[in-house]
Amino acid sequence: MLAAAAACFFLMGGYYVLRPIREALALEVGVRNNFQLFLMVLAASCVMLPVYWWLVSRTPRTRLLWIVNVVFALAFISLAFGLDAMPRNRVLAAVYFVTLTTFNLLLIAVFWSAMSDVWRPELAKRFYGYVAAGGSIGAIAGNLIVRGLVIKEGLPPLIVGACLSIVLSGVLVTYARAALRRSSQGRVVPDGAIPVGGSALDDLKRLATTPYLLGIAGVIIIGQTIGAFMYNEQGKYIAAMYPSDVERAAMFANLEIAVNLLALFFQAVVVTWLTRRGSVALSLSAMPALVGASFVFLALVPTGAVLLATQVIRRAADYGLGKPPREMLFTVLNPESKFKSKSLIDTVLQRGSDTGGQAIYKLVEGAGVVGMSWICVGLCVGLLFSTRTLGRAFEVRRERATDAAASA
Repeated sequence: MLAAAAACFFLMGGYYVLRPIREALALEVGVRNNFQLFLMVLAASCVMLPVYWWLVSRTPRTRLLWIVNVVFALAFISLAFGLDAMPRNRVLAAVYFVTLTTFNLLLIAVFWSAMSDVWRPELAKRFYGYVAAGGSIGAIAGNLIVRGLVIKEGLPPLIVGACLSIVLSGVLVTYARAALRRSSQGRVVPDGAIPVGGSALDDLKRLATTPYLLGIAGVIIIGQTIGAFMYNEQGKYIAAMYPSDVERAAMFANLEIAVNLLALFFQAVVVTWLTRRGSVALSLSAMPALVGASFVFLALVPTGAVLLATQVIRRAADYGLGKPPREMLFTVLNPESKFKSKSLIDTVLQRGSDTGGQAIYKLVEGAGVVGMSWICVGLCVGLLFSTRTLGRAFEVRRERATDAAASA
């Protein structure tokens, strides 16, 4: 658990150095171009995913994360040199945004795939909250680094340091997987030297015909649509209030610190208590209930400060209450679903939802903050129904897996 939490710390610490920079560069491109940027992200994700699937079918599982992390690091070290030579270049800003937004979901998805591959559901319910909490602590550290150093040092040195942190997380993931295999106490733990195998068509068919996976996909789609609405409103407000890239990056870092402090509390205290003493369904459902309540307050008090506070609550609840139990859902699936169906849901489907959310936002933008808040309240009600159904399905699958293991 400690090795996995440390790996999550360095992974998210590196990513959250890069994320505020992305948000600042996105404003350089312009909020009005968000839809086009997310459309490019979706196209890039559609190109990247088949390449990843090809690797999954042929590459030992222990090497997958290393390949993804190292390629990511090389790409962003190159971008760091480019931004150093051509600061405030709108083309480079767009490339940075598209590359990070395309790659980050795969980076995180591969980490959790490597975890769910070897964690038993019972252990995941006990410890996944703590592993995710390691990531939140890393995110806080990454944002503190940005806030403290970005104005003095500029963007390129921070980007290079973040890449080194992400590569270091690979070392700790490898150790965590080995430790879990050693402590398996006779239980079957997948051999990391064996490729997952399978074909892309099988993966698409499995997603389309498995209600459990479709339920996970539905939760992602609703959550990303809500996030797209808030992303645009937040961007408009900060673009109007802060004129320069470094000021915007520092402000985004402050917001990220608030998000991850609250998420850390949810992960280390709330979600662990809910999943151990209640159920995965209860933990999953806590997220839309809290977020829906925050949108009701925003609709009644539509100010800039409340808008930012609502965004902090929404994202903290998603990462802190929603993310750990969503990752637990995959522990009761087969290896192909853990590595390939999960990657499809976490990349192309999620980015497709982002793009769709951006398109829908353009249609409802005229409703203003109040109108969109009430729309999000309705979406949260639908999300609450979906999470409760999905949580109950997880418990059924877990009990079947436990019975099958006891029979064996």
